[in-house]
Amino acid sequence: MAAGSRSQVQALAGRTTRTLRVPGVALPGLSDAHLHVEEIGEQLERLDLRGLPKEQLLAKVAEAARAAPPGGWVLGEGWDEGFWTPAVFPGPAELDAVSAGHPVVLDRIDGHSTWVSSAVLALAGISKDTPDPAGGRILRDATQRATGVLVDNAQDLIHPLIPRPTRADRERRIRAALGQLSRWGLTSAHDASVDLGGIDIYRALAKSGELPVRIYVMAAGEGARAHYLSVGPEIDLGHGMLTVRSFKLFLDGALGSRGAELSQPYADAPSEHGLELMSDAELERIVRSARQHGFQVATHAIGDLAVHRALDAFEKAGVTATDRFRIEHASIVTDSDLMRFARLGIVASVQPVFVGEYGRWAEARVGPQRARWVLRTRDFLAAGVPVASGSDFPASDSGSPIAALHCLVTRQSAAGQTGWHSEQRLDVDQALRTMTFGPAYAAFQEQDRGSLRVGRYADFTALSASPYEVPPGELRTLSVLATVVGGRVTYEASTAPAHRSIP
Repeated sequence: MAAGSRSQVQALAGRTTRTLRVPGVALPGLSDAHLHVEEIGEQLERLDLRGLPKEQLLAKVAEAARAAPPGGWVLGEGWDEGFWTPAVFPGPAELDAVSAGHPVVLDRIDGHSTWVSSAVLALAGISKDTPDPAGGRILRDATQRATGVLVDNAQDLIHPLIPRPTRADRERRIRAALGQLSRWGLTSAHDASVDLGGIDIYRALAKSGELPVRIYVMAAGEGARAHYLSVGPEIDLGHGMLTVRSFKLFLDGALGSRGAELSQPYADAPSEHGLELMSDAELERIVRSARQHGFQVATHAIGDLAVHRALDAFEKAGVTATDRFRIEHASIVTDSDLMRFARLGIVASVQPVFVGEYGRWAEARVGPQRARWVLRTRDFLAAGVPVASGSDFPASDSGSPIAALHCLVTRQSAAGQTGWHSEQRLDVDQALRTMTFGPAYAAFQEQDRGSLRVGRYADFTALSASPYEVPPGELRTLSVLATVVGGRVTYEASTAPAHRSIP
């Protein structure tokens, strides 16, 4: 209704006006352009293995195994061999030694590979003779014995064995995660891979007015695509709290597990180029169909070859800036493809916190020459490419937008470790725009949010100090004091209930 100085706004108040005094500095509501809500809730219930040396990780597994009921599964996520010495993928014997026979399933931080115990390999029937599935890889030792690490589509070999969550389980996790997003200061988020069951839970929460965060859904899977191609997009459900108008596709895997599709071999594995998870023909078919039915396409593409294939498909289908098609991650982009992003108006949906992970091992994966193509945030902006920042949490070091801001401005990890390719740093204003206007634009919502202006939603995030006045090295010390969505307070630091929180 109004925006301005304290005296200007107070002059508009009448006798019955409710006044809410929020300490700190109000920014346009912070947004995350790529995360996984239900998985965040799931992580709150699992072993969190982020940043742990292998010895501490195994100690956590041993403790969980002792507490598990007979035959119970031990589930965890977030391990990254970049924190280990030596920084190499593990084997099943280490898990077997601490698991007391329990099936153990530990997802790598990127979600594109899983480390399992021998008990799980046996239950899944994975042996020397088990072939690699299309788009996946079973890592093996010199004798061809499975090492317990399953990459990309090979993970599907064990998924049917893991106890499936009920709808009540899923709703509980989604609600818990949404509370975490509010505590982080997020007023909106793009959920980057949701099936029909998850969308149905969102729809119910929107209908009952229980969504504390605006959710932009990327529908995933053939079932979800078929359904929405028949009914069309769902926009601004629950008075602007829920929108479904995007399809998520996966072209390749992750760089850390060598599943990202590269045009040239991996520097540390010369026989490997990564994995193709979707063919060009299928990609082009879906892109054309989605565009005809008013849907945006958001493609997971990390390797330079996957990015190139996505741009080829978009260009062949006649995609323009009006369509706002997206490439999620866009981690390795050549100079020529950088220019194609700009020419086609493709949104670069990037994850600034990846600088920590990439700083640990990307140079080893792709070598120094290609490393300059990795996470090109400043280059994207300089080329005129629309940039939307997200976290990909829990498939990253942190889901906090404060961490993302710190990473964008300093090119240090979320934990403040040494900067990596500092030439890609942004200033505070550029960084904040990729976290406010950028996600709004990527969701066709820049007329409603992304800035504090008359006519926009009253979404804002109150921080303990102005990021413009805090030295770059101290941005990590900022804290969220309040989160407001549509004029409704969804989080206040002083009155927050007790909870398990992710820093």
